[in-house]
Amino acid sequence: MLPSIALPNSISPSRRGETAPMAPARVLRVLRLLADQPDGLTLAQLVAQIGVPKTSLYSLLHGLTAEGFVQRHESLYRPGPESFVLGAALVAARSLAIVATPFLLDARAQSGETVLLAVIDRSAGRLTYTQILESHKPVRYMVPVGTTRPLFATAAGRVLLAFQDEPWRREYLSSASLRALTDKTVTNRRQLERIIAGIQATGHASTIGEVTPDVAGFAAPIFEPNSQVNAAIVVGAPLERGKAAAERLTRVAIDCAEQLSQALGYRAQQTQFHTPTNGKA
Repeated sequence: MLPSIALPNSISPSRRGETAPMAPARVLRVLRLLADQPDGLTLAQLVAQIGVPKTSLYSLLHGLTAEGFVQRHESLYRPGPESFVLGAALVAARSLAIVATPFLLDARAQSGETVLLAVIDRSAGRLTYTQILESHKPVRYMVPVGTTRPLFATAAGRVLLAFQDEPWRREYLSSASLRALTDKTVTNRRQLERIIAGIQATGHASTIGEVTPDVAGFAAPIFEPNSQVNAAIVVGAPLERGKAAAERLTRVAIDCAEQLSQALGYRAQQTQFHTPTNGKA
């Protein structure tokens, strides 16, 4: 059970008259800016970044400071102890499945296809589909929750491989049993290395009939705040429908994974990847 937390717009009656109304979006913007700059920001710097009147922002900061969400030292504002309490509570409550659900729903609506959450099992060298939202179309990709797949053969598995530590990935590629699942499965180790290098550059992967003959898969990595990748988003579709919409389905997978990564607290320093523009995933 989460601790009871007084949010910053719950100003006590004795102090309510001292502060201007605090719009939730503005409060969150202030807290995020301060979280990104632990050394602190001045009032002038905050005004420049948020673009609000100085007097309004000063009143907002006064209320946040009174509640302990912000602390002030000389001219610098920093996150206060209540911000860390709130952050710890949110982290404790955070479950990938819970956080992912609205993004998976949106990805299914955008793609019209089945969307899956795949999680890596490093000890087994496999992935597990832990969450699946099936397409509403009569003909659709279907697989039970809990299904496992080898990393080397699947779109999600290759994405997961691409963003693991290099020594682990090298060991996996040198020792894994590369048994073909269909006549299109890539089992040549050098070819797999080239495919994974491409995924590292583009940030997405696709398989066309390599795991199941009549299925196409499109995947992108989910980054955690420390940049580690333990899960991936997959859009799965019947083969011909997937081939015809490869670029669009790849874009849906990338967007879903990026948005979910941000929701988990990941902050990319810059655009890392090249996205498909030629109709190929």
